[in-house]
Amino acid sequence: MNSQQVAFGIDIGGTNTKIGLFDCEGKLLAYHHLSTRTSVKPAEFIEEIAQESNRILKAECAIELGDKRVIGTGAGAPMANYFTGRIEHAPNLGWKDVPLQKLFEKFMKAPAVIENDANLAAVGEARWGSGKNLNDFILITLGTGVGAGLILENKLYRGHNALGAEGGHILIPHEKRRLCSCGGMNHLESFLSASGIKQTIHELTGETWTIEHLGKLFYEHDLRATTIINTIADELISGLASVAILLAPEAFIIGGGVSKLGQPFNDVLEQKFNQQAHFSLKGKVKFITATLSAEKGAIYGGAALIIDEVSK
Repeated sequence: MNSQQVAFGIDIGGTNTKIGLFDCEGKLLAYHHLSTRTSVKPAEFIEEIAQESNRILKAECAIELGDKRVIGTGAGAPMANYFTGRIEHAPNLGWKDVPLQKLFEKFMKAPAVIENDANLAAVGEARWGSGKNLNDFILITLGTGVGAGLILENKLYRGHNALGAEGGHILIPHEKRRLCSCGGMNHLESFLSASGIKQTIHELTGETWTIEHLGKLFYEHDLRATTIINTIADELISGLASVAILLAPEAFIIGGGVSKLGQPFNDVLEQKFNQQAHFSLKGKVKFITATLSAEKGAIYGGAALIIDEVSK
């Protein structure tokens, strides 16, 4: 590789799709996002992403897709399978049996790898973010859905079918019953996704708040906001305490939109973790915020992954 080469990191989320153009040192050269269009066929949407990527490339580097200086694309999407290059079923997108890797290679005119979006965010944090000095950590993304990415002994853990670490679908004990988007009941995502948190807020206040508003009131020591924060922290830790005794991570890194709550939320999580966790883990697991931002962690990971793949 040389300093003139560039790579794309792309993150297809349930609500928005992000596109990042990077150099091989991890510098973000250009960034754009567009609404994820599940109303069209997946191939049509990937072609639309490629068209936007080409526009970015021409504006930033004065070259087009197909130029040898574009080494490839690392793309993340819910339920994307690294080994098969396909999405078998992504409920949040409404996609089934999509040959995502082949579509990206066709329209982006370069090699592509695909990966679970939370896995990519973990790769990004390991390379250029909060996890770069950690050997073992678990990234938890709290956004449209709930995802997890595991870095164990400095390597991404995928599971034998590339669908391991689906942390959003951990079953948690709860007196209420909530349906998950996947069709299951009382999964972590039922309570900690953006819609799940909004449902909790409405149940406790009768009002509709954004995460930013919740954070503002929490920082002001508002009683209702404090109650909500404690409720969602209890729900999250009820799942993470079990994960921790199995894997013993150095840290949980909190990403996604809820990471905007910042360190005060992490402090609550750490306190509750130390109350609920096995005695052998008390005081030994940190809770820190993802540093590549809620919006961009997976695109950094996508760029890192394709750079690594091409370098092999």
